[in-house]
Amino acid sequence: MRDRTFARSAETLTRSVGGEVLVTAPGRDQVDRLSPTAAAVWTLLEEPRTVSAVVGRLTEVFDAPAETIAGDVEALLADLVRRGWVLEVTHR
Repeated sequence: MRDRTFARSAETLTRSVGGEVLVTAPGRDQVDRLSPTAAAVWTLLEEPRTVSAVVGRLTEVFDAPAETIAGDVEALLADLVRRGWVLEVTHR
């Protein structure tokens, strides 16, 4: 998954409230509150980024091994894609 590129879905609505990031979509009753780590990834995905770029930045911020962060980021991105908050960006 490292070479794949992801970005926020244009349909996702987001709001920062009291240091928390909340996400939802029009017509959806569900609102998700992102964990601090998920919020950091969300912030990075304001522009399309590769998984390796996200992992590299989080390695600097959290001072943790890239291997550990990579597994967490891959699982998080899979969950955010499943929820429709994040999309894989394909290049032509």
